[in-house]
Amino acid sequence: MNFIIKDINQLNKITITDRITLLIYSFIPIFLIIGTGVSELAIIILSLKFTIDFLFLKKIKFHNKELIYFLLLIYLSLIINSYFSVNSENSFLRNIFFFKYIIFIIGTIDFFSKRELAFTLVIKIWTIILIVFSIDLFIQFFTQKNMIGIESPLKYHRLSGFMGDELKAGALILSFCFIISGYFINHNQYKLSGLILLFLFLMTIFITGDRSNFFKSILIVSFLIFFIDKKHIKQIIGLFLISISLIIIIISTHHVFKERFQNKIFNELKQNEFNINKFIKQTEYGKIYNSAYELFLEKKVFGVGNKNYRILCEKDYKNKYSFKKEIKNSRCNTHPHQIYYEILSEHGIFGLTILIICLLGFIYTNFVFVFKKRNFLSISLFFSILIVFIPLLPGGSFFTSFNATMFWLNVSFYYSYKNLCIKRKY
Repeated sequence: MNFIIKDINQLNKITITDRITLLIYSFIPIFLIIGTGVSELAIIILSLKFTIDFLFLKKIKFHNKELIYFLLLIYLSLIINSYFSVNSENSFLRNIFFFKYIIFIIGTIDFFSKRELAFTLVIKIWTIILIVFSIDLFIQFFTQKNMIGIESPLKYHRLSGFMGDELKAGALILSFCFIISGYFINHNQYKLSGLILLFLFLMTIFITGDRSNFFKSILIVSFLIFFIDKKHIKQIIGLFLISISLIIIIISTHHVFKERFQNKIFNELKQNEFNINKFIKQTEYGKIYNSAYELFLEKKVFGVGNKNYRILCEKDYKNKYSFKKEIKNSRCNTHPHQIYYEILSEHGIFGLTILIICLLGFIYTNFVFVFKKRNFLSISLFFSILIVFIPLLPGGSFFTSFNATMFWLNVSFYYSYKNLCIKRKY
């Protein structure tokens, strides 16, 4: 705890307003665990604070202008999306209030680009929160109840921990674990601790039963291994073998994990001759993807509008929305559970084009910095952002508050750290 107390003791050098701002950032993981409403309120408070700083105090500096252009382009596309939406009531608020994230991102980058101590302190506090959250999930895994007696709504299938009925634990850990482990691995004195934390979080994501986020975490680790010092290869191999052994033991002895990982994935892939496209079509997610694609075919250019995929669940939607045909052999849901199908069905070719422009622009403007500097924290954040756009694997809706908060927080921290590195010529 000394490594945090030392930083906290230096907080008397900053203003009360900055202390409150720092406190909000430090507790964002807790706000997300408590519920979307609380985390949404935190984002709104920070956005209002940064708006006042800019309009009245002139304290905000605009860093990373290429990012601001990307954000404004996204916002423009959302305004256009509202105009062409088949149900503007569903789309309007989500689209128009995306502006709060633009303010939040600009303000966050400016705040932490000037305060390296605050940046590191927040990561350290997140570390404690995520360790406690992970331990709680292990307790729930072994006893079916967490520290305070909460059972998961699918206690033999998925874990929720402190999140109660929300099965988002894997997504939350994935969002924060690489910035935390990346920070510690980046420092020689904490490198081994960072590696241990990384594999602890990977195992935690695995036991939550969230297969998609587990596979995403494995993909990120596969890339990151190439950037870890070779002198630590023995520790990495050791931790990797321990993790693989534990995973094999759990899959072999736990009938639910055996069913979900071995039977539902490997055996069915084998039956489909490892044809991933054929395999996905037969899954429940495949049916959701199919309905999203069919919806896209009805509204190819601009889609049906943000948050409107769920209209498939409405009775008589065909007549209500004047679609040409009924979507068959499909399954409706609140969202398509895959980012590209979500964008295609709700935002059309126009929205997908904007997304690809912004994604390729982000890669182009940051690729040299990330791979030339070979700074482990910046690399970890870079891949944590890109993994959101991995094809095929299911995920949460890109524009919902829970996912948007975690994604844009990672983007903000990436650019903040990039600015800190450039400032100190690291």
